[in-house]
Amino acid sequence: MTMYDKLGRLLSEALENGELPSFRESHDAKEPFSCQESLSSEHEKSHSPKKKTGSEAKKSIVIPQIPERVKSALSFISIPEEANYEEAKKLYREKLMYYHPDRRNDNPVLQKVAKEKTERLLKEWEILEHWYQENQKLKA
Repeated sequence: MTMYDKLGRLLSEALENGELPSFRESHDAKEPFSCQESLSSEHEKSHSPKKKTGSEAKKSIVIPQIPERVKSALSFISIPEEANYEEAKKLYREKLMYYHPDRRNDNPVLQKVAKEKTERLLKEWEILEHWYQENQKLKA
């Protein structure tokens, strides 16, 4: 098998799996990763909800029932269910910037995967934005 055959196979696998190499300096650029593995672990570290105990648990706000479609969108963008609109918007923008196709101009296969991810991010955000707007009206 030639080098070009191996490269073609690797690119095909990356396209099918939706894996993109990391462009962060702290991560080895040769290792591919999936969206859920890297971004969700980063966001979980910085945005994980803290467990409430005692009187704090009694004072917690009752969160309205979240529809499955909204839960799916939250999960895809790696937004915790407790996040308010501003926090969600910040996480969405971070992920959108990370997967923006213009950052992948050097590799057409990765650019195609990034374009697909970006399109899905936009669709999922529309669902979330509508849901947040409805919830803001209900709270007022």
